[in-house]
Amino acid sequence: MKKQRQKPIIATPREDGNATKALIIDCAGKLIAEHGYAKTTSKSICEKANTNIAAVNYHFGGRDGLYIAVLEEVHKHLINVDKLAQLWSGNLSPKDKLEAFLDIYISALEENSWHVKVWAREILNPSPFINQIVTKEALPKFRIVTKIFSEYTGLTPEDPKLYSCILSVMSPFILLFLATNNNTLLKALPVKYSRDELIAHLKQFALELKAVK
Repeated sequence: MKKQRQKPIIATPREDGNATKALIIDCAGKLIAEHGYAKTTSKSICEKANTNIAAVNYHFGGRDGLYIAVLEEVHKHLINVDKLAQLWSGNLSPKDKLEAFLDIYISALEENSWHVKVWAREILNPSPFINQIVTKEALPKFRIVTKIFSEYTGLTPEDPKLYSCILSVMSPFILLFLATNNNTLLKALPVKYSRDELIAHLKQFALELKAVK
């Protein structure tokens, strides 16, 4: 009895379109991470993605739309809102939730990818699209983070001290990330210790937030 030959799986136009869209975003992200948005042309992106300008216009409506898609991908890749929601709704203690969030946050900052580099460029030199990205991508995550900090500290979302706590914890990690790519900041300190030790001290500081009440 002859075996029936399996028919080759042919990708649908929609699947091909999604793959092309993802490829363009990835190539654009890598170029923007290296050169910045202003110096990255649609032509260079299309050459890297082996596609044409029509594909950029079709999928993103142009270069600005593509950059917005890149920024959205950055946020989804580094800290996923669904992952944060699962953390918040889980059965961990308030302390364990805060520690788990800090681990996610620190891992995102230390990741060696184009996503982090694009995000750093956006922080240092915000684009005209920053408000749109903050509203769509950052605020839903921040609301969950606020709940995690509120549960741990006992401060209500109506208390300004809660947001002072959040900024006090998160800002040093951003500063460390931006300032120590070449260890300049650590080398300038009068006391010598490693980046890992500094991160451990910052995490310990975060867990002492209950003292602010």
